[in-house]
Amino acid sequence: MKTNTKQFGDIEIQEDKIITFKEGIPGFEDLKRFILMEEKDSIFHALQSIEDEEICFIITDPYYFKKDYAPTIRESYFNKLGRGDNDAFSLYAIVTLKDQVENSTLNLAGPLLIHIENRQGVQVIIEDAGYTTKHKIVDLINERR
Repeated sequence: MKTNTKQFGDIEIQEDKIITFKEGIPGFEDLKRFILMEEKDSIFHALQSIEDEEICFIITDPYYFKKDYAPTIRESYFNKLGRGDNDAFSLYAIVTLKDQVENSTLNLAGPLLIHIENRQGVQVIIEDAGYTTKHKIVDLINERR
């Protein structure tokens, strides 16, 4: 299957690589099907909608920026995606890019939980104190030092 994207032009998509967000992503509830475009030597990846060529989220591994990230994820989220060991799931944080790079942020209060095998995803709402939708990437990098 081929699709056109604003960021990447025409891309070839294998059906078994499509990630389905049955509920959509908050603010984009009508968009259900995405493709994860992983950059080999980059900590940042693209989650491209295959239903709207304009919509592409930049995502990353939150543990890269915050090694002690330990969100409490309700069991109901895992049930929505299908059971499995912890290894059956990946967790990503959505990046908000700003004009000035030092103002770019990570959403640690609403990570994306993806079941690796069945390619189902959901945006999780974390209720733990201390996590927000706007952790400055620069601050997180400085905390790691």
